[in-house]
Amino acid sequence: MKLALAHEYFSARGGAERVVDVLHGMWPEAPVYTFFHDRRRYGRLDGWDLRTSYLQPVALGGGLHRLLLPLYPNAARSLRVGAEFDVALVSTSAFIKGLALSDRTVEVAYCHSPTRYLWDWAERYLEEEVPAPLQPVVRELQARLRETDLAFASRVDRWIANSRAVAERIARYYGRESEIVHPAVDVDAFAASGQRGDFWLFVGRLSAYKRADLAVSAFNELGLRLLVVGGGRERDRLERLAHENVVFAGRADDATLRDLLASARGLVFPAEDDFGLVCVEALASGAPVVALAAGGAPDIVRDGEDGALFAHPEAGEVADAVLRVERGSFDPRALRESARRFDVSRFRDRVRAIVDDAYRKGRP
Repeated sequence: MKLALAHEYFSARGGAERVVDVLHGMWPEAPVYTFFHDRRRYGRLDGWDLRTSYLQPVALGGGLHRLLLPLYPNAARSLRVGAEFDVALVSTSAFIKGLALSDRTVEVAYCHSPTRYLWDWAERYLEEEVPAPLQPVVRELQARLRETDLAFASRVDRWIANSRAVAERIARYYGRESEIVHPAVDVDAFAASGQRGDFWLFVGRLSAYKRADLAVSAFNELGLRLLVVGGGRERDRLERLAHENVVFAGRADDATLRDLLASARGLVFPAEDDFGLVCVEALASGAPVVALAAGGAPDIVRDGEDGALFAHPEAGEVADAVLRVERGSFDPRALRESARRFDVSRFRDRVRAIVDDAYRKGRP
């Protein structure tokens, strides 16, 4: 079987890019088709056979890639995968699934979410990302891009969803069934400290949808220490909101983040995210998790066993959930064992089995 990989773009490292790292480790000889690779922000990808689109010369990172939104469908069509490839395994949350394939090539899509700024977050995207005078124009563009997105989705032969929430979205927007394979964490790469520190953690991009404001407001109320790890355009506003017990650490490398997770009292995850890989990393580090009971978090956090879930995105509910964990008792060894539900070995086995089955059956 000859296989090609694809991923939207490499501009910032997040959960989707960690999945692609694992996929590339499984098929290291496979070419990787992508819109662009922002080497300065993302870092080098030595040894990768990257095949970029005509958007590579602009390579806009730092959030500016949104400016290229109207160009992505055509850039996808311009990425031509040779007829010698039996399977294209596509890591997608937008338009890369529309890359040009031969009639015989089976397309398997590992879906982080159907294109959110066209579907469930369409209005929120307009309000948060688009200046008011431009919103009518962008709303029209969204309507046209939805038609394109549906056409691209219809070419996919096999869908893999990264959570139950994403599987439900695939069914709702694309009318397709999917198999759920949660993103992978190398549990053995994390360790629990013998003694927990006196601080809680928020880890994530400081953008509106990550809802760091809820964590900051909750810890303003509680008076407990919160360390905010991450960078983004919301940082200045959040720092003005925060009391002295909330400290902003900026971005952290992987080794530093592992050390912080190993000694934190817990992780706060207030966003409705597609999965929430950092929640698994916290459990693998022996730290309980407080998370919103929406998106992918309920796949990870069992209320009372792995931490606490709260029902509504309100600072008071976050604070109450943190207090429930503070007053409870969570065995770090049990939390690490819980994280093994998402270990990288299981991910590899599941994905390889699906790809092999898709190859054997061929295109419908």
